Amino acid sequence: MSRRGKTVKASLAAAALGAAMLLAPTAAHADVDVIHQSVDFDYLSADRIVTVTVKVQSRAGITGVDAEVRNPTTAEPYMTLPLKLVDGTDKDGTWQVRFRADTENHPGRNVVKMLLHAADGTTETALGLFTDCYPTSFADFQYGPKAVDIEHSDVTFRGRVLVQKSRDVAPEPAGGVTVQAESGETRTNVDGTYEMTVTGAPTMVKVPRQGTLCGNSQPAGYEVAMQATETSGRVVSVQPTADGATVSVHALVLRHGSGGLVPAEGVAVTPVIDNGTSPEFTPAWARTGADGTVDLTFPAPYSGRLSLRASDTFFLTGGSADLGQLDIWKTARIGDLAVSPRPVGYGAPLKVSGLLSGDWGPMAAKPLLLEFSADGRTWTRIGTATSTATGAFSFGTTATKKDGYWRARYAGDALYKPAVSASAYVDVRYGTSIAGFNASPEPVKKGKTLTVKGQLFRFMDKKLPGPNAPVSIYFQAKGSSKWSQVAVVKTASTGWFSKTFKASQDGTWMASYNGSAGYLASNKPTDYVDVQ
Repeated sequence: MSRRGKTVKASLAAAALGAAMLLAPTAAHADVDVIHQSVDFDYLSADRIVTVTVKVQSRAGITGVDAEVRNPTTAEPYMTLPLKLVDGTDKDGTWQVRFRADTENHPGRNVVKMLLHAADGTTETALGLFTDCYPTSFADFQYGPKAVDIEHSDVTFRGRVLVQKSRDVAPEPAGGVTVQAESGETRTNVDGTYEMTVTGAPTMVKVPRQGTLCGNSQPAGYEVAMQATETSGRVVSVQPTADGATVSVHALVLRHGSGGLVPAEGVAVTPVIDNGTSPEFTPAWARTGADGTVDLTFPAPYSGRLSLRASDTFFLTGGSADLGQLDIWKTARIGDLAVSPRPVGYGAPLKVSGLLSGDWGPMAAKPLLLEFSADGRTWTRIGTATSTATGAFSFGTTATKKDGYWRARYAGDALYKPAVSASAYVDVRYGTSIAGFNASPEPVKKGKTLTVKGQLFRFMDKKLPGPNAPVSIYFQAKGSSKWSQVAVVKTASTGWFSKTFKASQDGTWMASYNGSAGYLASNKPTDYVDVQ
């Protein structure tokens, strides 16, 4: 994808350079409190005097304060000076010392370490610093051309570098001074003049701090003719890992040069993954080579839309390229599917359970779907469940009014592919129940007639009598653990059944409908009869 070229104004604000002062108190001893400290230095003063001041409080009293001056910081002190009490007392007073800076022998950053000696024998420290150098400035600064582009980026700088040793004297030429502009470097002539040509249109020229001279800089602004770019790329490989995938892509950035499309070197290219829910993922970046290409290998934690983003440069507008959908899915599996009861009663509860696992173990807190199909081809969503920490899941449903197939489905996510369990066929049968069961009379005389009766019901969408169904009648003699079938009777249209027997011994009577292809077995009511 390309972006239209444009012309912009590039400039940098000049950086101001002045005297430096650092106040860095150390942790005070319980009896010594540093209230204030300072190292004051005016590097344009003619006398170049440094003033070190510290205000201290101490219950025991301060017996003395010394200042150690170092250049550089790690060197041994080149000067140690005692501070005088200039205000207050040894328990609450201000100590001070003034000395002349040695610019010629100790230019640059000087560290002052103040040693505070207390009457109880302890010594505490406080730190400060001053930068000792002569300020520099630019005069007669010129550069050209004032309009540049990536194909015409050579710029020539010229001018003079001056140094001022005090505010009482005018700046004078600084000869033999290093002048830099990005990778370019030159030295001034005796009269402070310099001239150099640098590629890349540097945004400033600077004099680094050197010897007794302070550093300084001079900004340069250009009209920059931006060139548009075109970015393209392709996915080279996707290698699954435990945490996602390692992805390799190849990118190409071309610019619209004066002679047509040519490679764009030094452009930062970043891959971007967007899955629509998480924040954009930008895992890495690299710059194009001389041929405009760059290869990136990076981790991808989830699937999503993969694109490449080429950043703007000083001379080029950036762009982007859509590489399409990145799929780094791992494999998910649903196992140990259990469905019970089988068969199940019409409209009765059915339980479906199993385990969801992936390439690296159980998959926790994942949503699953319970699906039903009467023919094993067209599936309907019935319910939902969420896997536990062990990957286990369980559905409960009463949508059991048809024979058919049941299965669990995991819809997948940005990391795992969808998974479907094996299906289990469940036969749905109508429930049955025997009510009003009775063996009478009770008690009954031995040899007399005993009547066993009850009513069979079937449960469809509502409770109905069970007509013309075989009901088995069982007897268990008192003291026995064995049931004996003594009769099979058919129910009437009303579901009622009845059978007479000759009473012979004490015992328990039971009735049972034992089920069929369309009906479940009934309950088994019992009634004990005492035979006298």
